[in-house]
Amino acid sequence: MHLATFAARRLGASMLILVALTFVTFAMFERIPNEPAFLLVDPKIATRAQIAKARHDLGVDRPFFTRYAEYVGRLAHGDFGRSWATIGYTGGQLQPGIPIRDELFQALGVTASVVLGGLALVLLLSLPLGIVSAARPRSAVDRGSVAVSLIGISTHPLVIALLLQLFVANRWGWLPGSGYCNLHGPDVYVTSGISSVKCGGPKDWASHLVLPWITFALFFIALYSRIIRVRMLAVLGEPYIRTARAKGASNWRVVRRHVMPNALAPIMTMTAMDIGTALGVAAYVEVVFHLPGLGARMVSALALGIFDVPVVIGIVFFTAVIILALNLVVDLVQGVIDPRAFEARRESARSGRVT
Repeated sequence: MHLATFAARRLGASMLILVALTFVTFAMFERIPNEPAFLLVDPKIATRAQIAKARHDLGVDRPFFTRYAEYVGRLAHGDFGRSWATIGYTGGQLQPGIPIRDELFQALGVTASVVLGGLALVLLLSLPLGIVSAARPRSAVDRGSVAVSLIGISTHPLVIALLLQLFVANRWGWLPGSGYCNLHGPDVYVTSGISSVKCGGPKDWASHLVLPWITFALFFIALYSRIIRVRMLAVLGEPYIRTARAKGASNWRVVRRHVMPNALAPIMTMTAMDIGTALGVAAYVEVVFHLPGLGARMVSALALGIFDVPVVIGIVFFTAVIILALNLVVDLVQGVIDPRAFEARRESARSGRVT
């Protein structure tokens, strides 16, 4: 299976997935009791005519399939619509509200900062921990990593985030416990205790993300370190490893030259598969540390009592595009590095057609 053919098939499948995902999300919120008109008018004093006008101005009084077709048409042009929560009346005139696309790109920068920084910390800590555990099985380091792994996997990221915020930030004051500072662009004000502090630039940006990065990393370090350990132990049992040892290669040379390249290759695929989980963990981190990312924006859209449906559907679609694109890129890169992966796919397809 050639790269171009594989990419074309994956792109086609991804488009179908996105269409199906938007339809299911659209239909789900259609069935949930929700009156978006109450975002524009006060339900306690509004008349039926005013509610009907608000529904018409929001465009929710038309048939379901008509609205869905129009939404898909806008998505094809990169238009996610406008947030219902920002639409309102001023002097009797309807104000259009804030485009969701602008909000999503701003929130994406925050979420990317959390995920990429946390992922870098995961790899920085899990790689040496897994390698040492595999090189010296049943040692104190190996047993200690097992204990840490059990604690990390068993503890919810929300609990870790709250504990770090309570002790490291609020009680000891070592690091900021909330807020997001821009890496580039204008300075912003973040709340620190009972006052607001102006911040901006790489130093403030990193200091406000240290605790979110640690929270994110602790959830994945346990899993990745154990996976690396298992993969390396499996490679260490291969015949060519025994041959290298018989030729007089040192233990470190065997690990560095023969074990690591073969054991760590699947980590790339594993990382791409975990991007959905990573975005879910980032949502908890953003809520606790008051970071204006995609997860926090989703929570705010659902916490209004009246769902901001365009924002929710936009975030679902936006997140799905990111996950599908990253998985496609990783598969293509792995196919270039290891063409045997595509040969395996071809043999699997042939056997499927034969049966």
